[in-house]
Amino acid sequence: MTKIVRVGIDASPLAYPYRTGIGRYLECILPHVIEAAGDSCRFTLFAGKPLVNPVALSLMERGAVRAATVNVPSLYAWQQTGMFAQRLFLPQDVFFSPDGLFPPFLPGRTVGMYHDVLWSAYPQSLPFHIRTVFRLRHKAGLRRADRAITCSQASRQEMIRVFGPLAQKLEVLPTHGVNAAQFHPPRPDETPLAQEFRARYGLAGTFLLTAGNLLPHKNLAVVPKALDILRRQARDIPTLAVAGFGDQATLLTQLPEGFPQEKIRCLGYLPDEDLCQAYRLAEAYIFPSLYEGFGLPVVEAQASGTPVIYADAASLPEVAADAGLAFAPRSPEDLAVKIAAVLDDHALREHMKAKGFAQSAKYRWDRAGETLWRVLHETAGEA
Repeated sequence: MTKIVRVGIDASPLAYPYRTGIGRYLECILPHVIEAAGDSCRFTLFAGKPLVNPVALSLMERGAVRAATVNVPSLYAWQQTGMFAQRLFLPQDVFFSPDGLFPPFLPGRTVGMYHDVLWSAYPQSLPFHIRTVFRLRHKAGLRRADRAITCSQASRQEMIRVFGPLAQKLEVLPTHGVNAAQFHPPRPDETPLAQEFRARYGLAGTFLLTAGNLLPHKNLAVVPKALDILRRQARDIPTLAVAGFGDQATLLTQLPEGFPQEKIRCLGYLPDEDLCQAYRLAEAYIFPSLYEGFGLPVVEAQASGTPVIYADAASLPEVAADAGLAFAPRSPEDLAVKIAAVLDDHALREHMKAKGFAQSAKYRWDRAGETLWRVLHETAGEA
């Protein structure tokens, strides 16, 4: 008789109404881990608040997972204290933490996923209480993990720099993917959706897409600076659409002097269907971030048939490879050259699209789910 493996997962990010980066990772990989496990596993999602993520709720409704949640004021406090108590009442063969943090004295075998050490590289980007939790618990979590995985060689090297020999245990495995059913080039049957999207967001003509906010590591300000260089060369610059940032008034105060304000559109947090349209319709996707553990938007844009211009920093060269154009991340002049090349050279755009399809096809959520299940199963079997 096959033993049923009990897997507990810290699903805290799925209790937020808006997805964090880790929440996005978790909702994407969960269905594939469950599919890979088949009937040989029982999954329990632990959280300090009721789960609200649609993917998690759908899995619960199907009976594919069960939830063990409470309702406490602070998810971080629960993660370090209350989760321990819940685990005592619900024993698991292996426990997975998608951010690598474990409560002190957590019993049983553990697997931790470590995305980055943003709290160390750019401490000013995170609130004090979050930064404190990561500073105190990240190294302890890495020490506690029976298996530790990460998403890129760049992240592994950065964590070795921060944590020393302890981080040598990190395994770089397939951890991310792109949903080809969602992220694909424009199709004729979607023309009405595209027209509606353009009308709703005021994007009638050619536009470039970027994403981020005004936190230091997102490096968003370099993009309008690069466009302003092109404007001062008497070029007709395209509109810049900014996904994920909705405070247009604040961004307008950060623009170079004389930059036409009508050339900026802050789209805010986009639902999946609008995000897909934004990728498909953009002339190019610019990812200026100075620090990313993986950079999922890069492969989503590539899968959508959109040329990608990315900052030559952290994991982005590893993820985008030669399918994109890299620019010196703190040089608006270099970015301006790369934008002009993509806008002016049809053959270059077509070449980047073809290379982008091939590069993004390397990242599959089913493969990532199968890999995570293998690690969880092996770790549970070592008990």
